[in-house]
Amino acid sequence: MDRKSFLNAGADEARVSAAAVTADRPRDGGGGPETARLHARMLSEREASLKGRPEPTALPRLVTSGLDPYTPTAEKPWDKQRAGYLLRRTLFGAKRADIDMALAKSPGEVVDMLLQTGTAPSSPGSWVSEDYYYDNTNSDRDNRTRMQELREWWTGLMVNQEFSIREKMTFFWSDHWATEALTVRQPQFNYWFIDLFRNNYLGNFRQMVKDVTISPAMLIYLDGWYNTKQRPNENYARELMELHTLGEGNGYTEQDIRAAAHALTGWTIKKTGTSPVGTNAYDPKEAEFIPARFDDSDKTFMDRTGNWGYEDIVDIIFAERTRETATFICRKIYREFVYEIADETIIGELADILINNDWNIRPVMATLLKSDHFFDTANIGCHITSPMEYYIGSIRQLDIITDNYKYIYQVCSALGCQLLEAPNVKGWPGYRTWISASRLASRWSVSDEIVDGDMRSNPKFGVDAVAFANGMSDPNNPRKLIRDILDYAVPLKLSTNQFEILLDKLLAGAPEYEWNINLPGAEGKVKTLLKAVLRLSESQLC
Repeated sequence: MDRKSFLNAGADEARVSAAAVTADRPRDGGGGPETARLHARMLSEREASLKGRPEPTALPRLVTSGLDPYTPTAEKPWDKQRAGYLLRRTLFGAKRADIDMALAKSPGEVVDMLLQTGTAPSSPGSWVSEDYYYDNTNSDRDNRTRMQELREWWTGLMVNQEFSIREKMTFFWSDHWATEALTVRQPQFNYWFIDLFRNNYLGNFRQMVKDVTISPAMLIYLDGWYNTKQRPNENYARELMELHTLGEGNGYTEQDIRAAAHALTGWTIKKTGTSPVGTNAYDPKEAEFIPARFDDSDKTFMDRTGNWGYEDIVDIIFAERTRETATFICRKIYREFVYEIADETIIGELADILINNDWNIRPVMATLLKSDHFFDTANIGCHITSPMEYYIGSIRQLDIITDNYKYIYQVCSALGCQLLEAPNVKGWPGYRTWISASRLASRWSVSDEIVDGDMRSNPKFGVDAVAFANGMSDPNNPRKLIRDILDYAVPLKLSTNQFEILLDKLLAGAPEYEWNINLPGAEGKVKTLLKAVLRLSESQLC
């Protein structure tokens, strides 16, 4: 892809992105100037998302609504803004038809629909079930081709997602258990790793931890397949507690890490035979336990002593550090689906739900997404969109049909998120790191492209501007047209001045009474309007 077309905007790196400023505005119902100053200082100290960790500086609660079910009121109506907000947080973008459908139902009914188990997608190719082996120099080329197929296939699932939170949760879990294809070069292993999350996206967290522990992709990524009783490797044992269940320095010791490493020995990728040229062939889906590599001595882990294996280690973590584990993962869920600044009161209540439901994620998500807290005005438009949320979301909300998933994947990669390459074990920092001066300029450029359909890639795709406008309630009323588009596409209400600027973009100096969607030149003017809307700071949020 020729990235020059959207990386040459030349924005000043010193300029602070307006989207980040908007997202960090003091929340409604906050504690006044002192709270705002504390909030600002904490954000200035934040180099990256805290994810599952608590805030370094305790904050007073900024939103006081709780987990009671949301009931629409005159102050908090069930309207396009809230319906769009719910869908943008749970899907990659909100289509106009989906928002209209949601408005015909109650908020709780819509959440139930989003949490239903959808139809499992077909795989990107029969190769996902083939044994993996190194045979000759062509295998590297095959790996690259198949890895590209896998990324394009995953991108296509985001573009064409069902009315289900599945794809959003799949991405969430792939970020929680981050791996990198530069290390896990086997495309088959990567496919089955992501498939694990897609099939259990609202499943049992404890069981997912066990499944990930012996998945071929994780065994390779954190050196578990090298972990033997003769040479125990602590990489996965450390990350199991630090990044996957408890959080850095929270409830475990270096002795616990060493003991866990010994208990995790014995597992490796499963050898199935040899290739035609004599190199080893490996099962793409299943791991293998080799007793001779397992340390069968007693280990003391979190003050429990026994001949522990990997399942025992996970069970002990969940039994002995129940509150810490539940709080850790609920905090990550909160930061992903509500707001980057953690509300410990809400997180504690979600942790209770998770524990009381034997670690099943579905009740946690159902309670959160149906709650008055989730729908609080202060939480709407405070999430900075990832490249997929912004770019794929823009394609979907403009009703653009395309199967050029390769280009879409490449754009999202250039905007800062390359699938299967989450950085440095910890995953994507997210939040403010999705936006910088150069990335904001790049977002503007690629959003212009999808309106005009002039990207340097085939097949090209773009918006049918007249058809899109005609889908609004009164396309011949310029003010009503703009209001309708904003209601469907932008999470926050704009100021009068912003609205008048958009009106000027649409009319290009003509009087309002001359506007008609059927006149020559209307298509170009609607495109000018849509480009301006997608460039709004508010459009970088959801």
